[in-house]
Amino acid sequence: MRCLFIFILFTSSVASQAYRHFHVKTGASVTIPCGYYKEYLQHKKYWCSGKYFNSCEIQAYTNQTTGKVTVTDNPTESLFTVTIHNLNTGDTGWYWCAVEIDRGTDISEYLHITVKQDPDLSVNKSSVIGKEGAIITIQCLYSTAYRNTQKQWCRFKDRHCITFKTETSWDSRIQLSDDGRRFLSVNMSRLKKSDAGWYWCSAGDLQVPVLIEVNNSSVSTNKANNGTAERKSESDDGMMLLWILVALGLGLLFILVSSVTYMLRKAYKKENPSSTREKNHHTPPSALGHEGDVTYTAVSHSTKNQTHSQLVKDDEVTYGNMHSQVVKDDQVTYGNMNYPTDNYNEVTYSSVCTS
Repeated sequence: MRCLFIFILFTSSVASQAYRHFHVKTGASVTIPCGYYKEYLQHKKYWCSGKYFNSCEIQAYTNQTTGKVTVTDNPTESLFTVTIHNLNTGDTGWYWCAVEIDRGTDISEYLHITVKQDPDLSVNKSSVIGKEGAIITIQCLYSTAYRNTQKQWCRFKDRHCITFKTETSWDSRIQLSDDGRRFLSVNMSRLKKSDAGWYWCSAGDLQVPVLIEVNNSSVSTNKANNGTAERKSESDDGMMLLWILVALGLGLLFILVSSVTYMLRKAYKKENPSSTREKNHHTPPSALGHEGDVTYTAVSHSTKNQTHSQLVKDDEVTYGNMHSQVVKDDQVTYGNMNYPTDNYNEVTYSSVCTS
């Protein structure tokens, strides 16, 4: 929402017959600075609406807000500001800046405000900040109806004006150019601290105020350097935070991998002994083994009704080991069988392998 600044300078202690005419866009907020002499610093100031001052309606005093109107006093600048929010077409009319005088006539100056969707005069920037020694450009935008009217750039401080197409001006550093269709451009070069203040751009009977501020080059440079240092510091802080997050992530990953490895090793150790015990449980009472050409195995006794596990050849026979000393006779190896009875035929041989 654009904010239009309007500056009114009191030139006498009586109401001035001349007035300012301002156009404001519908829905905008307007801030109107009203100037006064320093001798009236302690006096009350107020904002009044109405065509005639004697019958105008006081809307608000300084340091007070009433409805959508706020009045604020600025003694150090010898002015008070009036801010009106959300202007509509019903706000079009006459207004008065006034200073209350005890036992006397109040000082007042009046102006007219027109609220419309497309203002006939406006500026691209109502407040401009420039560096000392630099150049600034302000553009005043006017409607078709004001193409052939007189264009001016004026200063409130001393009421000096520069008129377009005139060779004389109070300052040669200020140049005006008009495209004849819509724009009046104001160029101010080699800015000085004394150039700071209120100006207005005018076309015909319309005016639009502009506030210009001038900063020292060194101050601007310091601000730029400080801004660069702040951005660098923010960047360093961001990198530090990133590295911290990366370190935390790697630490958590290491802890996770270590935990999984530990659990797997622990599970493996538990599984290995049980497997060994299972293998030992299924091992035959007497493990098979080899000694030369002889293979031993377990032998058990049985009754006559039991069937021999395998027929044995008479030559080159290998008998099962029956817990006796081995006696070798030619190519036959006998085992001492320690029979439980004297009957030789009651012996049953287990599986016999020839080699």
